[in-house]
Amino acid sequence: MTAADTRGDLVPLRTDFDLVWRGYDRHQVRHYVHSAEAELRLTAVDRDAAVARADDLARQLETARTEIAELRGRLDRICRTPVEPDALTGRLRRMVELAEEEASDVTARARAAAEQSWATADRAAARLRGRAEQLVTELDRRRREMETEHADLMSRAREQVTTMARQAVRRRRELDEQAARLREQVETDFQLAMAARRAEALHALAEQDRAAKARADRLVREAEEHAQRIVAEARREVDVLRGHRDRLAEDLRTAQHLLAEVEPLLDPLPEEASPEAVSPEDLSPQDLLAQEVPLRETSAREVSSQDTATRSTLRQVIRPECRLAGRGPSRSVPLVP
Repeated sequence: MTAADTRGDLVPLRTDFDLVWRGYDRHQVRHYVHSAEAELRLTAVDRDAAVARADDLARQLETARTEIAELRGRLDRICRTPVEPDALTGRLRRMVELAEEEASDVTARARAAAEQSWATADRAAARLRGRAEQLVTELDRRRREMETEHADLMSRAREQVTTMARQAVRRRRELDEQAARLREQVETDFQLAMAARRAEALHALAEQDRAAKARADRLVREAEEHAQRIVAEARREVDVLRGHRDRLAEDLRTAQHLLAEVEPLLDPLPEEASPEAVSPEDLSPQDLLAQEVPLRETSAREVSSQDTATRSTLRQVIRPECRLAGRGPSRSVPLVP
C-alpha cells in the first residue's frame, strides 16, 4: 500500500514500521497513533456536523409542516365561510374570485413547496442517516481492525519482550560467567604478580641486607683496625710515659742518693738560716717524694683521659654503622690492653 492510498483511507490500517532491536520504531508508532487519533477526531467532527445538519433540516421540515398546517387551516376556514354572491357587488365578487384563485394558487404552491421541501429533507436525512450509519459502520470496522491489530501488536510485543528477557537472562548469565572467569584470571594474575614482586622485594631486601652487613663488617673491621692503631699508639705513648716515669724515678732516686750524701755538707750555718729562703737543696727526700706523687697522678690522669677519649671515638664510629646494618658488632673490639 502506497502513501497516497494510506492518506486516502479514513484510518490507515496497514502499517510498515521499521524493525529495530527492541521492536518497532517508537517514533513511527507514535506518529501513526497520533495520525489515527487526529483522523478519528476529524471523523467524529464530520459525524457531529452531519447529525447537526440533519437536526437542522428536521427542524426546518417541522417548521414548514407547521406553516403548511396553518395555511391549510386558514384555507379551510376561508373555504368553509360561504360568500353570498347576491350580497356582493360585481367588483367585490370579482375580488373574491381573484382571492379564491390566488388562495388556490398559493395553496398549490405551498403544497408543492412543502412536498418538495419534505422530499428534499427526506432525501437529505436519508443521505445523512446513510452517511452516519456508513461512518459508524466504518468506524466500528476500523475499531475492530485496530483492536485486532493492537492485540496482534501487543502479542508480538509480549513475544518480543519475552524473547528479549530470555536473551537478556542468557546474556547476563554469559556476562556473569565471563566476569567470574575474568575475576579468577585477574586474581591469578594478581597473585602471580604479587608473588613475583614479593620475591623481587625479598631478593632486594636480601641484597640490601648483605650489602649492609658487608658495609657494617667493613666499617667494623676498619673501626677495629683504627682502634687497634689508636690503642697501639696509646700503648706506645704509655710506654714512652712509663719510660719517662722510670727515668724520672731513677733520676729521683739518684738525686735522693746524692742529696743523702751531700746533706751533711749543705746544712746552713745558724747565722745563715732564713725562714723565707727555701731552696730545692733544702728539701728533704720526703718532701721531694711528696712532690713526685702528684706528678705521677697527673700523668696517670692524662693517660686515663686519653684512653677514655679513644673509647668514645670508637663508639661514635662503630655504633651508627651497626645501626645502619640492623645489628650489633659481630665481635668485641679490644679498646684497652
